[in-house]
Amino acid sequence: MDNQFTVQQDGNMLTIVLDEQLTTNNAPALMEELNQYKGKAIEKVIFDATKLTYIASSGIRTIIFAKQKLGGNPEIEFVNCGADIRSVFEMTGLQSYITFVSK
Repeated sequence: MDNQFTVQQDGNMLTIVLDEQLTTNNAPALMEELNQYKGKAIEKVIFDATKLTYIASSGIRTIIFAKQKLGGNPEIEFVNCGADIRSVFEMTGLQSYITFVSK
C-alpha cells in the first residue's frame, strides 16, 4: 500500500508532502519515518497539506510526535491547509504551535 506521503530532508528542515488522508492506515508509517530523524537537530518541519482532506487522531499524534520528539523544539508549519483541517487543529488546541501558510 502507498503510504500517501513523502519526506525530504534539506539541512535542518524536513518537508512532508501529505496526500489526501492521514489516518490509522498511514500515520504509523509516517511516525516510523520521522523516528529516523530524532536527534538530527531538525529546526523546522513543513507539512504540505495542499491535498489533505482528512486527518484522524493518529495523524494528530504524528504531528505532536514531530513537535516533541524530533528534538530542538522544531517549528511546525502547515502549507495550504484547508479550513476543515485547520479547525481540527483549533479544536484540539494544537494551532498554538503550528504556523499556517498559504502558497
